[in-house]
Amino acid sequence: MNDFIKYIRDYSTLLHKGASWHNSKEAIAHVISDVDKANATDNYIYEFYCYICIIVDLLSNYEIEFIKGDGDYAFKFPQAAAEKKGKPRFHALKDGKVQFQICAGTKISGSFDSEQNHPDISFQLADSSDQPVRSDLIIILDAKFRENPNSKLSKGEVYTFIVNVSLFKLNTIPNFQINLNRLKDFYGNCLITNGYSYSNKQNVEFIIDSNIKEIENFYPGQKFNVLG
Repeated sequence: MNDFIKYIRDYSTLLHKGASWHNSKEAIAHVISDVDKANATDNYIYEFYCYICIIVDLLSNYEIEFIKGDGDYAFKFPQAAAEKKGKPRFHALKDGKVQFQICAGTKISGSFDSEQNHPDISFQLADSSDQPVRSDLIIILDAKFRENPNSKLSKGEVYTFIVNVSLFKLNTIPNFQINLNRLKDFYGNCLITNGYSYSNKQNVEFIIDSNIKEIENFYPGQKFNVLG
């Protein structure tokens, strides 16, 4: 995890435009301090690494504003799916106007009360409320950490993500433009892993038809690959 945490720290220095978090000891994330690191899961650290990479990439085309949370969550991103209200997030702006929101670990109201598979990262419309519903979503992304980077995403993980994309009615090409830079292939519903994809070139049509992407080998210093 040290490589991921180093990149989170390094990338945070590029987020000085979100000045409200830049000079705080707690400004990076709950996982950064040595004390907190012991309490954070590898999955959470990897999820936040993916999140901060996306935020930094957006700096190429947007002004980025940090939205401070409340109380204990002023600068602390939740380690599990949580209500959006009072939790920190980022807004992407053009000419001072909010274009969309980028949220981490936000619960989304679905079709059924039993739905618990909330996205790790969600791009939401500019006017999305503190109680977002599926119509507030633009795209969703999930991060899957592999202790062994030579292992693959499982069939179950891919199929579960496809079902979630369908339940949130995101299984069509998004009609909202998001201008990423180095991570332009993240424009879509993505499963991100430091390991390998479940799919391959022979069956990639299946995930294309499902409107998802698998991003493999996403790891500091490595060249990632996109299927879908």
